[in-house]
Amino acid sequence: MAFDFSDEYKEIVRNILSDRFSQVSKIYDLKARSKGERKFLEFRLEFKKETDPSEFPKILGALLDELKQEFPYTEIIIYPNEG
Repeated sequence: MAFDFSDEYKEIVRNILSDRFSQVSKIYDLKARSKGERKFLEFRLEFKKETDPSEFPKILGALLDELKQEFPYTEIIIYPNEG
């Protein structure tokens, strides 16, 4: 069951990506859902072609840290794709 995930929150995710993660070319399939009291945020992101794949884990770790500060009680699932 989906919970109310306002456009403002979606905008926060997009702003974090555009402001601090230039290696990401796009984000898509941004979804929020809940199961009982647990909340989940999931999305796919695509890295720019020139991004070295060995950097993906470092970038994803930093992104998760930033998102957890914004959404502290939400499980965050990211599906990365190489551009």
